Amino acid sequence: MKSMKLLLGILAVLCAGTAIFFVLKSESALVANPKGLIAHKELSLIKTNILLMLVVAVPTFILLFWVAWKYRDKTSKAPHEPEHSSGVFSEVMMWLIPTSVITVMSIITWYAAHDLDPYQPIKSAVKPLKIQVVAIDWKWLFIYPEQGIATVNFVQFPDQTPIHFELAADGSPMNSFWIPQLSGQIYAMTGMVTPLHIMADGPGEYTGRAAEINGEGFADMTFVVKSTSQEEFDAWIIEVKSSELELNQIGYEELLKPSVNNPVALYSSVEQDLFQHIVMKYMHPIHEHAKP
Repeated sequence: MKSMKLLLGILAVLCAGTAIFFVLKSESALVANPKGLIAHKELSLIKTNILLMLVVAVPTFILLFWVAWKYRDKTSKAPHEPEHSSGVFSEVMMWLIPTSVITVMSIITWYAAHDLDPYQPIKSAVKPLKIQVVAIDWKWLFIYPEQGIATVNFVQFPDQTPIHFELAADGSPMNSFWIPQLSGQIYAMTGMVTPLHIMADGPGEYTGRAAEINGEGFADMTFVVKSTSQEEFDAWIIEVKSSELELNQIGYEELLKPSVNNPVALYSSVEQDLFQHIVMKYMHPIHEHAKP
């Protein structure tokens, strides 16, 4: 009976490990299937820290089950030693190993955090593409200032090209922009601009979403991300410029009204400096004091 219980326990652990492995290998596990430079580095950092933590966690759980088994109620082989001391060496090792692991993790994370700084542009021979992003209840507006177009809940850019996002919000006090397979999440807030730099490995279609709970439309505040060749991107720009929709101040005020499951919209033109106006309207006006 005891052998059967032990066998079932080992089998359960193996089944759980196998299930976790296949789940992480699935394309549905977006973070575990990076498709961009930044996302690859983030996953590498996650894996490194998990392996370092397992250095402490695995022996701890092995000892836990061993102690529980050795000193179980139905055994007489384990002596009762209430005054037993583990000794100086054991005490030192018990503190030294976790401290060493934490120190190594801290150093690795410190350098990785600076390397993955969202304010830091990606080094590349290719000219970066700037895209301005506005989080609205409950949709995403993307403005291409150099191309003079805009989209809603859809963003497209060329692969192997550094993308410079400028993030802001309008209406919601705070939101969070996240493309799991290309970057980590970063906040978009009213009255300020937050940069984010990403680059896709190759052509593909990904899912973007809001990572901050923000009310009724949170679950459906998603957008489509498409990375293509430069030629396909240029052709898409021409296609968008043929759209009958234009994004002026009146159209933006209409877009600003809360809506759930907003369909993809393509705007052939955008009012000049619209993004700056969205950001600056939350700033306090500066009044010059009259000199006495």
